[in-house]
Amino acid sequence: MTYNLFSDADSAVIREFGILNTLISPDDPEQAAGRSFYGVPFPGVYVTDENGVVTEKFFHRHYATRESAGAIRDSALGEILARHEVPAIELGTDQVAISAFLSDETLKFETQSTLYVRFELEDGLHMYGRPLPDGYISTEVTISDTPGLRVGSARYPTTAPREFPELGVTLNVYERVVDVAVPVTPNAELFNPGNRDQPEELVVPVSVLFQVCSETICYTPRTETLSLALPVGPLLRPGAPRPR
Repeated sequence: MTYNLFSDADSAVIREFGILNTLISPDDPEQAAGRSFYGVPFPGVYVTDENGVVTEKFFHRHYATRESAGAIRDSALGEILARHEVPAIELGTDQVAISAFLSDETLKFETQSTLYVRFELEDGLHMYGRPLPDGYISTEVTISDTPGLRVGSARYPTTAPREFPELGVTLNVYERVVDVAVPVTPNAELFNPGNRDQPEELVVPVSVLFQVCSETICYTPRTETLSLALPVGPLLRPGAPRPR
């Protein structure tokens, strides 16, 4: 290594922060493989402002899981940056443009990235969000079971209530740009140490359900599937040649 590492004897600083990983026991015979990790923290990242005040934190239960740099960046900035170098796919209709893209350039082992689905609505149009009365279609994003990928719960943006006097109801709507975020984490099923033929990419099917409406009409509800090919970063192994 070309840089210094801090040594935290007896996990003293970790304990002061209250982030000692209590799921790893030094005495549990069923955790023989994990006992060598006793004393490590729950893996996490603190984000501070220019005054050193913590503004956000990202923590995981499993000692091997980390938040990706792209996901942290987007959250800290308070905006989602759709950069040209990240994998993406697009779909368009006359009323809305839909795109799906990853927060990072590649998938990395046990690193939680964010897969975003963005709806860009034409002016004067809206879609619905939960909660809704029966008979209305809520915007939904789902990712089918994909071997090697752990998928978290989709996070939807805040809706805006809008009154529809003709219908006698107030409904929750989305307008303009709508970003839905889905946490995705590649796991050992994809990065099997015994598998020397690790795939170069993972194709993830992303399904979207939506209905676009104007002030006077609602278009037919649609379900579309976007197949997003995500590059898989190399798994570094002891003794393996360094990637060039």
